[in-house]
Amino acid sequence: MRSAGCLGARFNSDAFTFSNGARRRGLLWRAPDCGVRAPRRTSSRGYAAKTRFKALVARACGESLEEENREGLILEEPEEFDPLRKIKGVDEKLAAALRDCGYYSVESIAIEAPHILFERVGERAGFSLKKAEEICAAARKMLKVQVFTLEELEAEEAKRQRISTGCGELDELLGGGVATGELTGVSGPYGVGKSELVFTVALNTFKQFSAGAWVIDTEGTTSARRLIQMAKAQQLPVEEVKKRIVYSRVIGTADLVATMEEGHKLVKKHGLKFIGVDTLVNPFRAEYPGREMLPERQYRINRCLRRLLDYARAFDLAVLVTNQVHAAPTAVSMYESRPEILNPPTGGHVFSYAINSHLYMNRTARQGVYLAVLIDSSYMPRGEARYAITEKGISDVEVKER
Repeated sequence: MRSAGCLGARFNSDAFTFSNGARRRGLLWRAPDCGVRAPRRTSSRGYAAKTRFKALVARACGESLEEENREGLILEEPEEFDPLRKIKGVDEKLAAALRDCGYYSVESIAIEAPHILFERVGERAGFSLKKAEEICAAARKMLKVQVFTLEELEAEEAKRQRISTGCGELDELLGGGVATGELTGVSGPYGVGKSELVFTVALNTFKQFSAGAWVIDTEGTTSARRLIQMAKAQQLPVEEVKKRIVYSRVIGTADLVATMEEGHKLVKKHGLKFIGVDTLVNPFRAEYPGREMLPERQYRINRCLRRLLDYARAFDLAVLVTNQVHAAPTAVSMYESRPEILNPPTGGHVFSYAINSHLYMNRTARQGVYLAVLIDSSYMPRGEARYAITEKGISDVEVKER
């Protein structure tokens, strides 16, 4: 027969009462028949203390934890409120040090290079390079990274989602739209709709998935007025769109790198499905001129691209990165017509290697009609697509009847 005190052990909220003065202040709570009391706290540490207190009540009332669990009253671990504690080898002090450096999730540790993690955290809480390697490896195992057969890989790729560009021809050129889990690059001269493409895909992310989109602007070209105009033209709920599109204006390469490093927090907080960077290489061209600074510039560009790719894979995001072009420094054959040869994209091989699909947007002889060329892709053939820029953003070209 259960004693009256066992009500406390069953963790029935009605069985817990407050002591006299503390009831009004909400500071103390206790089980009425066990005489055990503990602070009432709302933080993750408070929850952990509360969980331990419930176990203490169970023991005081003569109940075993195993018996309670058999009845479906499973005690929740404090790690539920601190994902970092789920990683093998991460104690409370180390978790606090990691949070101070901007790491809040298992994914944020899994996608980090051990030496960079050690560089940022330092030797706090007994941290070391070897420890960084161990917890990075443990975090990657938690993400269930595994070896696939070709059949499994095909099934995995089939799960990737596509976000429409707003233009049917352009979607077809990309295999259905901007894909999640990979990087899509867009290069081209000014005024051909690169920023418009970022805005259109951001709005379509909300339209298709009711998810958030993050626009990182290095040139100051993002306009709230233009985005609202596009949302109204597409008959989207403007007030809701305002809450789901996140905007970051960066003022230099150091700010851009720091923004990238902290990105995983925004992914979780705003439920992001899309990240658009407009443009990535621009600040690096301004701050790292000349061939003598080229190695450092390319290293930093590569680090940013790698971080974006990590986010795309770890969180199943679509990432769209725009890029500038420059005049060819060498003589080009008069018979050459490929746009990427006449006006090559900036960023060099580092940019080209990192992205899965690379679009080159350009003007045509017909006013209001633009041409996108898929100059490189890991799975789609080279091709072309016409598009227009309208009040809705990137759109299909209207066919005029004769």
